[in-house]
Amino acid sequence: MKKMKKLVIIATALLFMAGYTASAQTGHDHNNEQNQQQGMMMQNSGMMQGGMMQGGGMMQGMMGNGMCPMCGQMMNQNMPMKKFGMMVNRLPNMQQQLSLTDDQVNQLFDLQTEFKKQQLDYQAELRKKQMKLKNLLADNASASQVKNQMEACSETKIDMKTAAYETAGKMKAVLTSEQKEQLKNTMMQGGMMNKNRGGMMQNNGGGMMQNQNNQ
Repeated sequence: MKKMKKLVIIATALLFMAGYTASAQTGHDHNNEQNQQQGMMMQNSGMMQGGMMQGGGMMQGMMGNGMCPMCGQMMNQNMPMKKFGMMVNRLPNMQQQLSLTDDQVNQLFDLQTEFKKQQLDYQAELRKKQMKLKNLLADNASASQVKNQMEACSETKIDMKTAAYETAGKMKAVLTSEQKEQLKNTMMQGGMMNKNRGGMMQNNGGGMMQNQNNQ
């Protein structure tokens, strides 16, 4: 009987140890599965982040090329007046691209200089009108007074852009038919926007046009 009890105890102990081992193994496998899942999630997250960064780089590249990242069209199509300011600031420097003669270059620079003087006058006028608007707001003026002054500011901005349009027309009149066609192709390809990007930041006239568009 004692031997039987010992055998039962030993058998029970063995079963308990086997169950514990299986449970431990199951827990170990479960932990491994969780680690694998976490690793896959981290990997997928890294891939998503990499894709987003790559997509952001592509978008930035398209923006740098003057392209709309959503529709693939030139961004300046949504700002039709902006191209005329670019033309005024860039065209006199396109002697090599358009095969301009020295006389043509001189005429273009004269028109550009006249345009810059106009812009200085318009900038001074706009600052005065904006200061008056600021004072009206500080004095709690009537809505009609504020509206009239805002319209006055807008009128000056319109005059600035119209001057760019007019000057661009005068500049194109200096070109031959072949040069006009070449200029048109350059603008369609966005070449003027890309080449003008750095120049507008350094050029006084370009800086004025950029400030004008931001106001």
